[in-house]
Amino acid sequence: TQSRSSAASDVYKRQVLDLAGAEAVAHTLREVGAHASVTSDPKVAVEAHGLVIPGAGTFADTLAGLTSLSGARVVGQRLAGARPVLALGSAMDVLFEQLLDDGSVTTALGEWPGAVEKRAGERVGARLEAAAGSAMLRGVESDAEFVFAADAVALAFELARDEFIAYPRLSWAEVGGERILAAVENGSLWAAQFLPECSGDAGRAVLRNWLGQL
Repeated sequence: TQSRSSAASDVYKRQVLDLAGAEAVAHTLREVGAHASVTSDPKVAVEAHGLVIPGAGTFADTLAGLTSLSGARVVGQRLAGARPVLALGSAMDVLFEQLLDDGSVTTALGEWPGAVEKRAGERVGARLEAAAGSAMLRGVESDAEFVFAADAVALAFELARDEFIAYPRLSWAEVGGERILAAVENGSLWAAQFLPECSGDAGRAVLRNWLGQL
């Protein structure tokens, strides 16, 4: 029988914020052996051993959902304590400062400098150009395809280099004739523009790799 203390601690193992795609992400995490739950409680999200921010919806929907869940504060507090965060799909896009959309500008979370640009958000499969030494893509076959569906893309990563801090590992993909930023490994913050929960064995491998470094 599980003790009360261990049952309480289980609540804080791996949490998925209650945004579009949350149940699918939690299900895939369970498939690879994680104790995963969906939460809309900012306190639980802050204290979880690992937090996934799903992003199967649009940039606007994900930003609005995060705002309603105190997302900026949750992410900020977790990163200040080096607690792992995995942002997926459009949740990666809202980590930048801005969305540019035909002359209009939407302010986002600003964890990274620069902007993402509005796109149609068509669902496509693409192979990745993995960063050297990528922990996220360790063991993933070079010809594996990942599903992309976000309606914004980053064409550059503008974070300045600092000789005293390891620079993030950046992986890229060719999507719609453009070379876009596909994944970022930035200390305790990992982000993927693709959707692991929709990407078969390759997606499950990414989630296993994230779980393995918690």
